[in-house]
Amino acid sequence: MTSEVEICQLALSNIRGGTINDLNEGSLQAQTCKLKYPLVRDMMLSETAWGFNRTIAALASSATEIFNWAFTYVYPNDCEKINRLIGEQEELANADADVISRLIDSQILPISSFRNRIPHEIFNFDDVKLIGANESGLHIDYTKNATNPELFTSTFVMALSHLLASELAVPIVGVKEGRQLRSDSLSIYQNYMSSAMANDFNEDYEEPVESEFITVRR
Repeated sequence: MTSEVEICQLALSNIRGGTINDLNEGSLQAQTCKLKYPLVRDMMLSETAWGFNRTIAALASSATEIFNWAFTYVYPNDCEKINRLIGEQEELANADADVISRLIDSQILPISSFRNRIPHEIFNFDDVKLIGANESGLHIDYTKNATNPELFTSTFVMALSHLLASELAVPIVGVKEGRQLRSDSLSIYQNYMSSAMANDFNEDYEEPVESEFITVRR
């Protein structure tokens, strides 16, 4: 089981910045971790559609009228990033989307790259976040603001600990040594991040069916 404190402990150990037992301690380490951790975590969550925090849900309608848009929807309050809006009908079923590819400029690209993008805009009316679109009955594929660290993969945790370490280095260790530690942590973070994204992508797999493969040359 992984906790916020354990991730912060990892980050501090990456820069030899001491230890904490609780984020509510009065120490500089605990207070800085408490300030930085949620921001750094949310930055990483918004980087891509992680499998552990990606979901699809029906959008709730709103009575607010938005100029130039026929329909208004409430932006989910736990949404970190919209991946796409989904209409009532799609040209390709989800099962087909991962096994059909197009050959364009000598690159094999998944058909998901060519899915119909539903036009929409994001607005704020009286501190309520809304989505304007011209289609009814929309669903949303989105990245949730996942705060439970038990959902995170091990490589995500390692990447997060080094990104957090880069933010802790200067305030905890000091400017002189902290700048180099920050640079080192960012470099290691990039390596773990690439691995975390690759592992997450490889968890999704549909067994190819020969008759469902289509290639097109431009």
